[in-house]
Amino acid sequence: MRERLVALARLRALPAAIHVLQKIFTLTIGPILVSAPLRRLRAALDAKTPPSLPLRVAIVAHAYYPDLIPEILRCRSFLPTDTPVFITVPPDRLAFAEDAARGALGVTLIGAPNRGRDIAPFLAVLQSGVLDPYDVVLKLHTKRSPHLLDGETRRKLLFDALCGSRRGVAETLRAFLDPQVGMAGWRPSFRSSRSYWMDNKSRIESLAERMAVPGPVMLGFFEGSMFWVRPTALAPLRHLALKADDFEPEAGQVDGTLHHALERLFTISAWAGEFRVCDLQGRLLQGSAAPDARRTSQRAIASQVE
Repeated sequence: MRERLVALARLRALPAAIHVLQKIFTLTIGPILVSAPLRRLRAALDAKTPPSLPLRVAIVAHAYYPDLIPEILRCRSFLPTDTPVFITVPPDRLAFAEDAARGALGVTLIGAPNRGRDIAPFLAVLQSGVLDPYDVVLKLHTKRSPHLLDGETRRKLLFDALCGSRRGVAETLRAFLDPQVGMAGWRPSFRSSRSYWMDNKSRIESLAERMAVPGPVMLGFFEGSMFWVRPTALAPLRHLALKADDFEPEAGQVDGTLHHALERLFTISAWAGEFRVCDLQGRLLQGSAAPDARRTSQRAIASQVE
């Protein structure tokens, strides 16, 4: 019994240790990796033309901070020039967004109430049908996380990982040539330890039941809610037909809200549709679940691979 308790304590300590190491990395090495000199070096070594693949691609971004719209447009520069960009903005910040996006072609600004952070505006765009013609969508937002020391650096690292070079984008989009790939994100931001349920598990299970997700749900999500996704993989989530008024009024919450639950449901939606969730190189990622559910999921994934 004592050995089992020690093993359990070590199992729980491992995610915490990884989290601390990632924080240290972000605060120390992160600013160097996203610095202007290193970005210029990567650009000099990058492919000279955007990826040319038979996929229709779009960007959807929420710009609570319109002054960061140039960072979104920088991501678009690594994609084909006709890639559309849909940017949701709180109505009282639309004028600032128009100034920030002035002169940029293919940009559509959409007013969105300041509820549900980036999640509610994204779902509104998804449910409008605007994304239906596209094979793959890049979801971004101007995440500053002022309550975190590494908030600015985390956003820049995510932007650079997801869409910071033509070669990287081409590798990720090639994974989506496999119709079973539903989502792809940055592996270091993928969370599957049970501690990351936080104060959201019962709400997630209730929403998953409404989405007709079979059996116990798995936990595995991209922290920060930025990723590449196939819109059809979000059909179960879209079925919820959530509106802005379903979300709590903004009060600086750090956990326990509807948008925190939904952050963990994007992958659950993809898995429910029998899509794979991968890292940016197309390698399989898997969440955690109760043992029986995990074995069932592993058999399902194995059968897909075969």
